[in-house]
Amino acid sequence: MWWLDRNAIEIGEKLRDTLNIKEYVESGTFRGINLKFWAYRFDRVIGIEIDQERFWQTGRRLNRQINAEIICKDSSQYLGEYVDNYYRDGRIDTVLIYLDAHFYTPGEKKTQEDRWVVLRELKALEGFKNCVLVIHDFNCGGGLHGLVYDGEPLNFELVKSCLAQINSDFFYYVNLREHCNPHTEESIIGVKGIDPDYDTLETIRYHHSDKLKYRGILYCVPRPIDLKDKLSLLTQ
Repeated sequence: MWWLDRNAIEIGEKLRDTLNIKEYVESGTFRGINLKFWAYRFDRVIGIEIDQERFWQTGRRLNRQINAEIICKDSSQYLGEYVDNYYRDGRIDTVLIYLDAHFYTPGEKKTQEDRWVVLRELKALEGFKNCVLVIHDFNCGGGLHGLVYDGEPLNFELVKSCLAQINSDFFYYVNLREHCNPHTEESIIGVKGIDPDYDTLETIRYHHSDKLKYRGILYCVPRPIDLKDKLSLLTQ
């Protein structure tokens, strides 16, 4: 949940302003809290949610946001269509894509790409250089936590070949634990785009533990940006 950390929010806004980003795309909307938050900060937002219940829940949360769209579809399928439409329309603007659909389907006979949704999403974005990618729940060390399924972590080794196929000139940054500033029930009061309703407060309470509060994030950016005080450049 990108909105849960105030430092991560500042980074998102810095990326938006520095690269003149107008459109935000999110895979895996869950309750729609994050998508609604960013709908107040981008000209247009698009959420992709395959689960019917979550799709309707997000839609209800966004019912007054005329700049927001929610799509009920497999995220990798939609992202492939999105890239095709982007080039068909002759667009050259930069798009921010937030990948949070990291659900994993276990099974020894499944390929790595079958098991990890994020790999299928990245494959669908192949050649889409005009994007900033933000991958949440990333294992980047430094006291930050990320996803590990059946002993396999969501780390740079897992995604690096797919990322190179999207943009071989990406600059990679990761967040730092010492700069994390998690939201609390009190700190969200008055924040534009965050409603202190049951779902939002329950989400904050659920993420109270160290493991859930301090999550790693990978930022893939088409050109270097000055975020030395908030991020660390990942050299691979």
